[in-house]
Amino acid sequence: MLLDAVIIVLRETLEAGVLVSVLLTVGNRYKLGLRWLAWAFSGGMVGAIIYAGNMGLVSHWFDYVGQEVVNAIIQYSIYLSLLLICLFVASIPRISSRALIYLLTLTVALALIREATEIIIFYSGFIGNSAVFSKAATSGFIGLMLGLSVGALCYFSIMSLKPRHVKPVQIGVLALVGAGMVAQATQLLIQADWLPSVAPLWDTREILPEASMPGQLAYAIFGYEATPTPLEAGLFLGALACTPLLIALSRFISGKTLIEARTQ
Repeated sequence: MLLDAVIIVLRETLEAGVLVSVLLTVGNRYKLGLRWLAWAFSGGMVGAIIYAGNMGLVSHWFDYVGQEVVNAIIQYSIYLSLLLICLFVASIPRISSRALIYLLTLTVALALIREATEIIIFYSGFIGNSAVFSKAATSGFIGLMLGLSVGALCYFSIMSLKPRHVKPVQIGVLALVGAGMVAQATQLLIQADWLPSVAPLWDTREILPEASMPGQLAYAIFGYEATPTPLEAGLFLGALACTPLLIALSRFISGKTLIEARTQ
């Protein structure tokens, strides 16, 4: 068994699995069916294949940091999509089912492009060596099943909650995942020297190693990093705070508008 294959596939599958499972509960709440997920999966996989196949070209962009910059843009875009979904889950504003379908499809497709590309690139290194590829595929399957199991557990856990608890949990998990995306994207831009690199705020590698199962789960849910810089931590907290602040602001504006309409 190849441990690297298990860890890589598990990490990418966990992140996508947790995100998709929560978005599925959102779709279930609005009775959107599963057609949007099929379109998202198809578009995401096609996009990942195209992206991985052109990674050599992309890597030369922006003075040879194209991969980091493009991945960061994808993750920032996912965060913005999740922020809008959180507002919609909070019923601010009320939107049509079609608009929500488009947003869910875009979010899942972008997440699959980001995660599946890493897996495709990893396995492309074993092409031509059937013995090693077979071991890598078997090891990756273990990681895949573990990741999907966590995603399924997340889905059924949310669906089993009392109705009044579902919405806060959905918003909370999506806000955490979105803030994690911001932290990961910021780290990529630091690696690309687009953002300043400074000493980390702390080092928790001995307490919670990133390569461990709990570490991978923490990475999937909120972009856990054992050695975050002040900029990463600050943007993570800022991105996390944006969700409740925007919800509160939107409710205040909606309530004020409603009061003014009634007084006219």
